[in-house]
Amino acid sequence: MRYESQMAHRLKLVSFDICPYVERSRIVLLEKGVAHEVEFIDLAHKPAWFLEVSPMGRVPVLILDDRPVFESMIINELLEELYPEPALFPEDPIARAQARGWIVFANDVVMPGSGAGMMAVAGGATGDALAKPLAALRDGLAKLERQLGRGGGPFFLGNTFSLADASYAPFLRRWRIVEGWGVPEARLLGSFPAVSAWADAVLSRPSVVKAEPDELGPKSRRFFAERAAKAWGEPARRADVVPSPLTTDGPRHRRTKV
Repeated sequence: MRYESQMAHRLKLVSFDICPYVERSRIVLLEKGVAHEVEFIDLAHKPAWFLEVSPMGRVPVLILDDRPVFESMIINELLEELYPEPALFPEDPIARAQARGWIVFANDVVMPGSGAGMMAVAGGATGDALAKPLAALRDGLAKLERQLGRGGGPFFLGNTFSLADASYAPFLRRWRIVEGWGVPEARLLGSFPAVSAWADAVLSRPSVVKAEPDELGPKSRRFFAERAAKAWGEPARRADVVPSPLTTDGPRHRRTKV
């Protein structure tokens, strides 16, 4: 059910500073012009209060009038219900279900694949340790390319920016950054014209631009290089060690209001 919110809510997103999942929810809030606060925590030293509101110990969490909601997909659908204008989901139930399915594809395929790819590139992997995660991500992009060809663009569902675009925006932003890290094999987006055009449209959206974390490029490269070193030990460049992304942790605790 969609309904108009009858009162102003106090909204606070809890995450760490370069988390791609909280970025999705920030984009939705910015699209809808909803005031909110963001609090960054150190996931390596999770505060006790955070563990009380996040049963899986994961971010993001939305605290809405002291009531916690976790998982970005759930948070974003809640925001769509509370603030239905502008609409970010189609009215047609079948189109809405299809959009949800592609958001799950982002959650289960593209985001983990990009994390493994970023770790491989930032960690200086070679051989299969580089090729395998990039091949897996390339396969996911090929499926997106076919789907985007059916929609007509410029956005995932056609002319209208949606929750699907908000869900993929952090990946598109980060992979454009990775393509500048000096590894030719990682330059994947240009091989998929529909994906590349979609990325251009999404990344130029004002809400997406405003939601970009500070110093995302250098922080991301450092983050994944450190994770690669921890995962692989000293021979982080070994060609036979295929990377897998680790649970992320954040370096600082601070608050901002938007």
